[in-house]
Amino acid sequence: MRRNLASIAIAAAFLVTATVASMAQSEAPKPGGGPALGGFCPVAYVEMKQAVKGDPQHKSEHQGQTFHFVNAEAKKMFDQAPAKYLPAYEGLCTTGVSMGMKLPSDPTLFAVRDGRTHLFSDAKAKAMFEKDPKGVVAKADANWPKVKQLK
Repeated sequence: MRRNLASIAIAAAFLVTATVASMAQSEAPKPGGGPALGGFCPVAYVEMKQAVKGDPQHKSEHQGQTFHFVNAEAKKMFDQAPAKYLPAYEGLCTTGVSMGMKLPSDPTLFAVRDGRTHLFSDAKAKAMFEKDPKGVVAKADANWPKVKQLK
């Protein structure tokens, strides 16, 4: 019972903060700089099932990248378990990786499957993923070591 209440409290805090954060302007991504995921909160993908801009006041550095979060609780959750919230394939388009390509993603186009966040370059790439998520992920996983090395 306590765990359910805690989950509800966290979700409510996310929703309130997400509404405020989505109305606030965040830093725009800059080539070679700016926040990871274009400033979108990686925790919101998993916990809220929404693409929500993070607040630059709530940020963490991880593996040389700066991530923004919707609130202090989301930052804490990420800091405690970053692997749970980091998008697959370093945030590149999952469908692109499945085809052996290194395509940047649109952080508003995402799917969470089997505990992993997948991002997509465009609506067509997401639609291809949705037709066969397991097949696309299997191909992407197999291609990832080679794609990761592409410049």
